[in-house]
Amino acid sequence: MRLRNGDFYTNIFTNKLYRLNEDNDSSWNLSLRDEEGYHETGKMSGRDMIRLVKGSYKKSY
Repeated sequence: MRLRNGDFYTNIFTNKLYRLNEDNDSSWNLSLRDEEGYHETGKMSGRDMIRLVKGSYKKSY
């Protein structure tokens, strides 16, 4: 699996759409905008993000 900045993923438990973001220091996070505001997951390494995405998200096209 390869992470790509700007890809969208849907959480399989909540069915909410998240955007994958890469920071300048090569850390990754998922962001969500909804009626409650803007939310981000904590920053993590690419390997940790791959594990998170594989276990709880499906890629949206």
